[in-house]
Amino acid sequence: MLSSLRALRVVQLSPQNLRGLSCASLRRRVLPLMPSMSFRSRESLVLPQPPSFRWLATAMPNVKDAAGKDDQDNEDDEPFLTKIVEPTYPVPKPRTDINKAYFPGKVYRSTSRDVVFRAMAGNTAITTLKVLAWLKTGSSAMLSEAIHSLVDTGNQAILILGLKQASGVPDKKHQYGYGRAAYFWSLISALGIFWLGSGVTIFHGIQSILDPPKELLLSWEVWCVLAASFGIDGWVLKRSVQDLLASKPKNMSFYQHVKRTKDPFMMAVLLEDMSACTGVIMAGCGIGASHITGNPLWDSLASISIGVLLGGVAVSLIRLNQKFLLGQSVEPEIEKGIRELLLARPSIDNVYAVQSQWVGPSTFSYKAEVDFDGTYLAAKLLRMYKPVFLETKDLENDLPLILAWYAEDVTRLVEKEVQEVEEVIRGIYPEAAFIELEPDSKESEMRAVLSMQTKSSRTSEREAMTRTSN
Repeated sequence: MLSSLRALRVVQLSPQNLRGLSCASLRRRVLPLMPSMSFRSRESLVLPQPPSFRWLATAMPNVKDAAGKDDQDNEDDEPFLTKIVEPTYPVPKPRTDINKAYFPGKVYRSTSRDVVFRAMAGNTAITTLKVLAWLKTGSSAMLSEAIHSLVDTGNQAILILGLKQASGVPDKKHQYGYGRAAYFWSLISALGIFWLGSGVTIFHGIQSILDPPKELLLSWEVWCVLAASFGIDGWVLKRSVQDLLASKPKNMSFYQHVKRTKDPFMMAVLLEDMSACTGVIMAGCGIGASHITGNPLWDSLASISIGVLLGGVAVSLIRLNQKFLLGQSVEPEIEKGIRELLLARPSIDNVYAVQSQWVGPSTFSYKAEVDFDGTYLAAKLLRMYKPVFLETKDLENDLPLILAWYAEDVTRLVEKEVQEVEEVIRGIYPEAAFIELEPDSKESEMRAVLSMQTKSSRTSEREAMTRTSN
């Protein structure tokens, strides 16, 4: 199977020889199917030589010698069409390369990893201190706090596993990357907080009410442990808040930034440390009240309160991970901004059917149907193709070939526009790792040539071409 251009250049057919050959449609090109023939060398073919088409030498500026530099000395001995090749265009990068170039896995991984490791180190130390304090005092509130810190330590280990998997770049099995693994492992962590943290703590608090301890020992070591726990959790919380403030936009409040964050690891550490500091205060109040009044009920109520607090944190994290696992769309202002970027291009008339979703904490996909302006595309090619149409000596025979070239150049011009607008979008929204712009039009079932039947349509089109060319 040969294209018309290759048949003219390599096999040395003339446009007249192409008539009558069967054609097949492939990628919007007209491809004459060469008749089957058996031959061993090019010299064995006896085909008529094409006439000289010298008008193409000045009509097509972007052509080159297909035979190489050595054939330039013999250009008078060969017809011009045997040397014509298609206009050269830069070869676009494969889609996977573009996605990998814009997938900010390393930036995302380094920030969250530091936060999680700080929290895990702090909770490991706190868990050890609280277990020792509980063994000495037998306090239900202290046991609840020990369980709380132990669950937090295990959850941070799960989050580290999620961090490692979520940082993977797209591959053949997961073409949109592994970003959603962050929400999966964060969901597992949240369920652990709910069942092991909240459930066990509330159960132990209720059990201590039904079977209260006979004696509640209180010493200065208990207060030292509580103070150390509050200090460590407070330091980790402070660092987490500082990291969030560093990434907060200037025109957004801290509360709005926290509410709209998409990093489940940062949110898990932030909420766990907030609940840890609050839980230490609750445990201290319960232990102190039981010591002053001699009634262990206050200690049990503090344990139940800590369990309820953990349950609230778990539910918040579950809801956060649920909406992103289901496919949360990007913020309206981002969609609006991308739409404005698209409509600002003279080659685009309208944008339809926008679909977007976050595929990870720092990446989203964007898909839209784009109506390209055919008048603009024609104006871009007018200077190149005007002499081709006007100076041809045999328009009837050359028209199919010229139209095939023109249609291919229009397609390549659209492809170039898509590549350029993707670069513009990523320049402003680097999170847009996956962009799919589908050329489409509400008038795709109609043919623009039918509008030439009316004088007003021809006049308006000429005016539009003039404006675009200028």
